[in-house]
Amino acid sequence: MNNNKTFALPDQDPAAGAFTREKFRFIALLPALALAGGIGLSLLSDWSRFILPLEVFADLFIAFFAFRHKDTGARWWRVAAVALLAGDSFYLTGHVVTAFPAWAFMAQEAFYTLCRFMTAAYLYSNLRALRELETAEKAILLVSALVITFISIHYLLVPFFRSGNHVHPFFYANAVLNRLAESAVFPLVLLLGMKARSRYWLCMTHGITLLSVSSIAIGYYIAMSAVVSGIPIQEYGWLCGLLVILAAQAYDSSGSAPFARWNSARVRLVLLVLLFNLALLLALSFMRVFASKDAFQLTSILLIFFGLWSVANLLAFRLSEDLYLLLENVSAGVAAGGRPAYRVAIYEAELFAEKLQTAYGTIRSQARLSALSALAAQVAHDIRSPLAALDTALTDVSQLPEDKRLLISGATGRIRDIASGLLEKNRQGAAPGARHEGGPLEPRLLSGLIGPVVAEKRLQYRDRPDVTLAADLGPEPGGLFARVDPVEFGRLLSNLLNNSVEALERGGLVAIALARSGGSAEVTIRDNGKGIPGEVLARLGGRGETHGKAGGSGLGLHHARTAVEAWNGSLSISSEPGKGTVITILLPLAEPSAS
Repeated sequence: MNNNKTFALPDQDPAAGAFTREKFRFIALLPALALAGGIGLSLLSDWSRFILPLEVFADLFIAFFAFRHKDTGARWWRVAAVALLAGDSFYLTGHVVTAFPAWAFMAQEAFYTLCRFMTAAYLYSNLRALRELETAEKAILLVSALVITFISIHYLLVPFFRSGNHVHPFFYANAVLNRLAESAVFPLVLLLGMKARSRYWLCMTHGITLLSVSSIAIGYYIAMSAVVSGIPIQEYGWLCGLLVILAAQAYDSSGSAPFARWNSARVRLVLLVLLFNLALLLALSFMRVFASKDAFQLTSILLIFFGLWSVANLLAFRLSEDLYLLLENVSAGVAAGGRPAYRVAIYEAELFAEKLQTAYGTIRSQARLSALSALAAQVAHDIRSPLAALDTALTDVSQLPEDKRLLISGATGRIRDIASGLLEKNRQGAAPGARHEGGPLEPRLLSGLIGPVVAEKRLQYRDRPDVTLAADLGPEPGGLFARVDPVEFGRLLSNLLNNSVEALERGGLVAIALARSGGSAEVTIRDNGKGIPGEVLARLGGRGETHGKAGGSGLGLHHARTAVEAWNGSLSISSEPGKGTVITILLPLAEPSAS
């Protein structure tokens, strides 16, 4: 009796797109749980009474789920599932009915062979749907086909033909066709199993492989036995294979990529582990530690191979799943400090995730800065027309008071300088505070830059009698010089003074002072306003960080720090809630130019 058993599997679209999490359907797992319970019960009693009914039970649900799939290649799978159910049903009947007719036995074997051919067609349709195979993939298919063909001929067909248990030529022809189909199925499922990327396909390929291994073991046992009575113990492997296939139905892999690329970490890792284990297995075989002298030893070798293949596959699958999870988290922009739930905790992978997420954040920030730069350049370009109109209007403002004329003229000039600076920086791509043309920045008299800004602010806030602006530019003979951009320096001083005035909710004092501090010029801006909490103070100066300012963007303080650091200086902030804030700017002193 030649048990030509085979297997079947649900369909999966191999052209699916990016990685997505598979939906888990617990209701679909119930038949597998019931089957697992039945297997456990059979181990505690006379197993032969339960094993064949359990197989038919599994086949019924496999066929049911097969007809629920409508993806590419589903027609092959449906035929294979129905043939599998028919073959196992005849097999069960043959062990229950005493006089099993010859035609029923022939139908049983024909159904198993049909199921194997349909499964091979189904696997090939999935493999063909992938991109063109690599040379190494073709080599794996060829080598594994040769190995399984040798095993089928040497351990199955030759003993079967020598036994002469069957007089009808149908059984010998069917045996050849069945093992020919096996030589096509095994290489396909081996390669697809190594490339399985979804949990659905991982379970399916493992179940299929276990069925193939069990079929070979059962066939060898029957071929080498003079008298076959009862159900061989190898039938448990077949039942467990059906269990794994049935468990796979709990995963809905539609929409996820079913197979990995050949050059992926998932495939390379399982290939390396598998080759090493096979080399070790062959070495033990040459040392006569393992030998296929009988059905039990051959079954042991086949199951050891399946175990090594499964361990390598599961390890590679887990690691690759973490890599995909890592990329998914980075792409989704996991919040800073958030840690994804890795299934296999590997320090290098987590470190890589952190570095990659930081780099991804930097790219996003640079993209926003680029957009802001383009916007600033456009605003600077467009603002020149209204500035020209203001210049024309300022030619006839004699009726305005002197202080207001000076305020309007100074503000218009500063707007013009800021717009020109933005356009120049956009053309040159320079950092704030850097000199774009003409070499290093020239030394500037700091008191000469601070005085006009203070005068402008006094005019700007003269309607607030509760605010006092004081300036102490120091008695330093000849003044203090530093290499700064005068436009940028005036702009940052204006922003800092505005911030200090806005901190005076009920009025108060804002004092700016200039003094020598060692080899640096020290500019301090002090107010007795509401102050800044310590947890906020540590973040101020970063882009977008602001405090207590309705509609504030945080750009003013960020620009000030960036510009001062570009001039090789430093900016620090100290504050105490309820007492006020002090901003200190240190700039390296420079000798005045000879001109």
